[in-house]
Amino acid sequence: MPVATVKNGTLRFSYEDTGPLYGSYTTLVMVHGTGFHNGIFGPMIPFAAANRIRLILVNRRDYPGSTPLSDEELAALGSSDLETRAKALAQQGTDIGLFLAWLVGEEKIPAMSVGWSGKQQGGIVLVAWSLAHTPLAGFLAHADTLPADVLRTLEPCLRAYCIFDAPHVSFGLPTLSKYHPLVDATYPMEQRVPRFYSWISTYYTHSDVARRTHNPALLDTTPLPYPAPPCVRPATLDAIAPAALAAVSWPGPIQGSEALLHGMPLGLALEQTRRMLLDPEAGRTLPRCKVVVVWGENTLWEVAGAAWAVEKLYKEHEAVGQVGRVLEVVEMPGANHFPHWDKPDAMIRFLVSVV
Repeated sequence: MPVATVKNGTLRFSYEDTGPLYGSYTTLVMVHGTGFHNGIFGPMIPFAAANRIRLILVNRRDYPGSTPLSDEELAALGSSDLETRAKALAQQGTDIGLFLAWLVGEEKIPAMSVGWSGKQQGGIVLVAWSLAHTPLAGFLAHADTLPADVLRTLEPCLRAYCIFDAPHVSFGLPTLSKYHPLVDATYPMEQRVPRFYSWISTYYTHSDVARRTHNPALLDTTPLPYPAPPCVRPATLDAIAPAALAAVSWPGPIQGSEALLHGMPLGLALEQTRRMLLDPEAGRTLPRCKVVVVWGENTLWEVAGAAWAVEKLYKEHEAVGQVGRVLEVVEMPGANHFPHWDKPDAMIRFLVSVV
């Protein structure tokens, strides 16, 4: 697996790369969520080239091949001093910016351009799946703190930041329910993980009025029985063969760095959301990079509600001229939280269509 080194060789990010294509193509840099390494995106690889896509699948810190978070960094992410914690969170995002600049320089990523059809092509689209948005949000929120040479490298290439199925906490917004299988003290941790897998990968059916109005109050937040009852199709992680699931899982950080990210004070994450989307001054840095928030038609209520809540927040500020960057909120038809596994060809084609 290739490794990118940044910050004078002190920081490594491992990644898989489908490689450059002849002519113009778009580079999707995809970043995984909690408990899975970049192999969770593996089913998309066979469909990349046919869609003029170069896939780069990154392992976050604390995942295979990338630099583990040090004890000092973990302490800062969990510090009782909010300023220390905010700086540590922002650093997680700006480090991704350094990685992207490294990619552009080392891998000769094509710049954005406009094709004969008038549509944008080329460039980089950064995709954060699920909780990955919590550490990645600081990239655009604090892009103005990146070195000038890094920004010059990224400016011609950074096309969009796509936030796919992120939870409320990633945006700093209050969740609709305090229930979460990983913090359900009724069960020991070894029993919480399979419940979490079932809960997060079920195909949910939300009411037509909820989907039409984007009103989170109309979502059913009742805890799911375990095993998950039959829905549109079996829950993704319940249907995967145990060996295949083990091959893409990396549960170690769940009780470490991931717990710190999931427990991040809402005010700190909300400030990143404000700077990323609502701050005209911050939006002057990398201004051509739009933000696309995607939620799946059949995803769990937690992430559908989060997408609608951030959309509402943005529209309220847009109405009074207080936004700094373009935001689009889009539904992926027929998708649960794992379309990259269940519908990899459709996932690639969908991402191409919305960015």
